[in-house]
Amino acid sequence: MKIYFLSAIPCALTLNGVYFGLTDRFERFAEIHLADKIFAEFIPENAQPIRFFITERLPSVPPQGCEVYLLPDGLAVFARDFPPLPAPLTVIAQARFPQGLVTVFSQGGVQVSIENSFGLFTSYLPPSFSVCELTYHEGLFFLKGQNCLAVYTQKGRQVLLEEVLSFEIENGELKAVLPLSDCLGRNANCVWAIDEEGCIQKSCTLTQARTHGGDGNEADILKELLPYAFFESVLIGADFTPFLSNELQTKAGALTAFLGEFKAVVPTDDPFVCRLIYQKQERLFEARDFKVCVEKDKITDVTG
Repeated sequence: MKIYFLSAIPCALTLNGVYFGLTDRFERFAEIHLADKIFAEFIPENAQPIRFFITERLPSVPPQGCEVYLLPDGLAVFARDFPPLPAPLTVIAQARFPQGLVTVFSQGGVQVSIENSFGLFTSYLPPSFSVCELTYHEGLFFLKGQNCLAVYTQKGRQVLLEEVLSFEIENGELKAVLPLSDCLGRNANCVWAIDEEGCIQKSCTLTQARTHGGDGNEADILKELLPYAFFESVLIGADFTPFLSNELQTKAGALTAFLGEFKAVVPTDDPFVCRLIYQKQERLFEARDFKVCVEKDKITDVTG
């Protein structure tokens, strides 16, 4: 079986103690028989290693600290949560509000602590919160990191974690500009209704930072970019109907039901085939390929 190895931070990868190469977010793969029980080890520079045996359980039971992706041509193992090295606690930001004490600190990894009458709650944050500002709005705690935003309830529940270019809070609404990871240079202008229970997305519209000719309308997007732009629009809840032919627009509801609830879009070597990522259980995902037919700059069919 072909197994791809990736890691959230650069690592030395060994298989049965033999150095295999460096891993990061670009995959490295090997042909491995699960019955051989190969011992894999991701060794980072500034954290503790992740170690596990590759067995028949791998497609259904992800190793601790890893995510497993079921691919059409094999498996992908993404080492993400490395145990931190022992380190002193360093406070990054702290603010006391009438609703509780919020502390962002580093101790092996960046964490947030919320302490109030409901209890004491802690959770990990991405490294981008190593610089952080704390505010309180509409019953929620807002953590602003480096081009990122996290929102927590008073009971310590994370209700939003997004990469953002900017955001503002007004009249019970959170408005944020999110950068998209496509090659069109597009942003998403999203609006959430907020209260002490959390965030509910109300709208999401797209803006394009650069165009490929014309006046910047969706019809000006290169034919090869349409499939990815379409799937990403479905993912974030934006209006995707401008990408569709007139006939397919009448089936927009059935089309979203056909695609289901996916978590990410990944381009492939074929610009008209995109890989959608579905979550099966905690840390276990399935990748499915969908093919798009494009005629006269409109999508006429989607098959999977």
